[in-house]
Amino acid sequence: MTVPATISPAEGRFSEAEHYRAAVAEVPEVLELAAEACQVPMAALKVIGGGAAHFAATLGIRTAVDVPQSMSLCDVVAATNDTMVVRDATTDPRLSTHPLVRGAEHVRFLGAAPLHHNGQIVGALCVFDDTPRRNMDATIRLLSRIARRVDAETGLRHLVANRAFPMAVDQDDVVSAISHEIRTPLASIRGNLELLTDTPGAISPGFERRVDAITRNADRLCRTVENLLRAVNQQMHEPVGERQLVDLGAVVTAALAGIGDRTGRVRASLPAGQVWVTADPRLLEVAVGHLISNALCFGEDKPVEVVVEACPQPSVTVRDHGQGIPEGELAMLGAPFLRGDDAVLAQAPGLGLGLSISRRIAQAQGGGLRLESVPGSGVTARIVLPATHVL
Repeated sequence: MTVPATISPAEGRFSEAEHYRAAVAEVPEVLELAAEACQVPMAALKVIGGGAAHFAATLGIRTAVDVPQSMSLCDVVAATNDTMVVRDATTDPRLSTHPLVRGAEHVRFLGAAPLHHNGQIVGALCVFDDTPRRNMDATIRLLSRIARRVDAETGLRHLVANRAFPMAVDQDDVVSAISHEIRTPLASIRGNLELLTDTPGAISPGFERRVDAITRNADRLCRTVENLLRAVNQQMHEPVGERQLVDLGAVVTAALAGIGDRTGRVRASLPAGQVWVTADPRLLEVAVGHLISNALCFGEDKPVEVVVEACPQPSVTVRDHGQGIPEGELAMLGAPFLRGDDAVLAQAPGLGLGLSISRRIAQAQGGGLRLESVPGSGVTARIVLPATHVL
């Protein structure tokens, strides 16, 4: 009988840190969020590896020097598996010789929250200031919450990028479960946002724009989840949703407004008159929105063209100018939970459901989704619908 090799706690921790490192690069805004929330000028995300603590990302730090793991903040927080704050690091024997304390940054105040992957402490989310602090409770609370969100985000992205979903499970059930799990915390988020915005003085000056952005995106996500639930809860051989006479140009305009293209890359071409179709407008908006979002994500910062046409059939065409999709992948693209090799290698966010949902919605409205691609020349996605004659 072969006895399986045992893995030491240190080896297990290092292995999970490597997994975490692979996913953490996809959370670029976390340091800005941590620094702004804790009102500090410096922040860092540290991950252990090879006997040292490495800076995976930094903000406001000029000299990022890796230190031995034994004297790092990662090991300090690992000792208690809890968020720590230090009012003045120069007086703390654990940290007084740390390069950030003794070096050009002259760190005095610091906070660090442990980061986890598969039950192992793999690093720390840290914030720094060159001035001692007195009120540290707020830092502990905010830093702990942000670190938990980083853990959840990186864990999900690593799962999506490296592990296939069990195909034996009914995929509509999976989509419904995900949507329901998202809808519950979203309701809590919206409720607390309403409480904040309705309470005079609850939001500090300068943070109104952040709260507006959170509110806007929470509302959009709620609409998307509701529409996804409606889509997967219908039988595909029957009409989906509440079909009605709708202008295809108006649907595209609504989809563009929901996406909020701040980059200005979308070039929309709409006809002068209405293009009438019989469809559920909200579901059709979701389908078009997925296609535009995909084009913006994989279009390599190049323009995205959105064209509405009436002839020979009503259609919406979304064209990007990215790398395109290999012919072998193109035939399979649109299957639930299937992601292209480039998306997996780039650890692009997503569950591989957008094209699948768009196709199902288009088919349920009596139409279809067509995909075309030439490697190196982008992807063209076209929703084609039956014509509706209006007297």
